[in-house]
Amino acid sequence: MRCNRYSDKGIDACQVAKKAWEEMIHGIRLDNIEAMLFDFEGTLVDFQWKLSEAIEETLGMLWTMGFTKDLIRSRRYSTLMTEAVQAATEIGLPPDQVREKIGFVYDRYDEDALTRWALRSGVTDFLNTIKAKGIRTGLVSNVGGKTLAKAFLKLNLAEFFDVTLSRNDVINLKPNPDGLNLAIAKLGIGKDRSILLGDSLDDVNAARNAGIRIMIITDGENVKEDILAAQPDHVIQSYEELLKSCNMSISG
Repeated sequence: MRCNRYSDKGIDACQVAKKAWEEMIHGIRLDNIEAMLFDFEGTLVDFQWKLSEAIEETLGMLWTMGFTKDLIRSRRYSTLMTEAVQAATEIGLPPDQVREKIGFVYDRYDEDALTRWALRSGVTDFLNTIKAKGIRTGLVSNVGGKTLAKAFLKLNLAEFFDVTLSRNDVINLKPNPDGLNLAIAKLGIGKDRSILLGDSLDDVNAARNAGIRIMIITDGENVKEDILAAQPDHVIQSYEELLKSCNMSISG
């Protein structure tokens, strides 16, 4: 964690950050939770998507299709597709055609990341624990459905989730709340009894847009300093830490 001293007040920024961190991990309990939603990349597996390359390739394709920089302002993969689809009719293109072309690009980067994805330490123990406690589970990911299905098979994850939604199942990707709202509706659990575990600022914003609590695991898509600045409800560094802070044991 980067540290600075506020010389005019004599305040140690590290102490401030440490206090904020302790407040976010203090009192994490799942006894009032009936549904737990998960992001995929960066949350269940390590983050391997080549973001900058994918964005650069997608933007280059959009420029050749006739989009202008006035129409496309986003430089984030999660909002780039939504923005391009919404602007498609302004240059005489069918929105579904634009979505499909961007989807083809994203699919290739999904497949590339699949070759490197590995489960984060403690994931299986935690999923086994919450399933044993009767907590319903859902996965809401910006990854495409084909690659997600392959990843579930490769990593033996399918048995853990009651609902699985990819970017192909919604119109708008996170940070839009469409996927979270759909998953919660399918699970039949109230938002006040639901929480999202993710790794990114998109997850923070999606949860807030959906009106549910948000827990972030660090070392995913966004750096820890940016996560802390966004002030999610809870922050953890590992699944082992989450199990311990929830007063759970691997044995259940």
